[in-house]
Amino acid sequence: MIDTLPIEKYFARQLKIKHLRLLVELADKQTVAQVAATLHVSQPAVSKMLGEMEEGIGVKLFERAGRGIKPTPSGECLIRHAREVLFNLQKAHQEMRSLATGTVGKVSVGILSVVSTTIIPKAVKILKASWPNVTLCIMDGTVDQQLQDLREGKIDLIIGRVFSERAAEHLQEEVLYDDPLVIVTSAKNPLARRDNLTWKDLNNLPWILSVEESPTHQRMINLLAKNGLSKPTDVIESVSRSVNVPLLMEPPRLGLLSLSAARQLVAEGVLQILPLNLGHLPSPVGMIWNKTRPLSHAAMTFQDCIRQASLSYKNMLIS
Repeated sequence: MIDTLPIEKYFARQLKIKHLRLLVELADKQTVAQVAATLHVSQPAVSKMLGEMEEGIGVKLFERAGRGIKPTPSGECLIRHAREVLFNLQKAHQEMRSLATGTVGKVSVGILSVVSTTIIPKAVKILKASWPNVTLCIMDGTVDQQLQDLREGKIDLIIGRVFSERAAEHLQEEVLYDDPLVIVTSAKNPLARRDNLTWKDLNNLPWILSVEESPTHQRMINLLAKNGLSKPTDVIESVSRSVNVPLLMEPPRLGLLSLSAARQLVAEGVLQILPLNLGHLPSPVGMIWNKTRPLSHAAMTFQDCIRQASLSYKNMLIS
């Protein structure tokens, strides 16, 4: 059993930022020679610093692996936290530099299609009206990719549908409003005018769905099966509304849209909503962020802009 007293003393009094950088470099390079070259010090200096850390903590952090070295389980634990500390220090440095130079800061946001033409433009307008010097980076992509980017700190926020099955300990979710999904098709599709439409009327028809890995795709396939329909074979996987709408205008293809978007296209005479109950398929629109990484002032400011835009949009949906 490891004596934890040396670990506590070393962390409290002797562990420095330079030690954390050394650990990360050793983990990435896995040879003392390469780390010494990167840090512009001698190889004995690298070995000495590592030896002092291991002696101070009281555990082995690296072990021999062929011609190089590899972390021990204790080393992997400390390296993981070292990366987090260095990442947060870098973010703090960037934010302080932004405040000092008057640029205020930068916020990177991942968006999903449900908000791309609704609350995002309004939120950006609100932000720029009061904080014109905030740099805003907006990126779209799949849910899986954006969750990975969020975990790695490449983006600060995700704005889109929140799915309980994707919840994780490091994620914080905030629901903004409900904009349920509906099944749509061309206004020229005979299904759009059929009385007493049933699920069986949709069997073997072509679909536009989100990418296969997305929660919406899987939920829709399960819903079709639950209602006795076979899995569609003619499927286009797309999250681009600008691509999907023209394709949906060609009957008999079916697809999913948010109710707000569908209503607008119905009013224009382009599409028609099919009166079928999707049950628990819809998910609310909200924000997701990594609660283990402190949000910058710019990111928190944009969160408030998103809340303001969402409240206005929510009131429009209700009216």
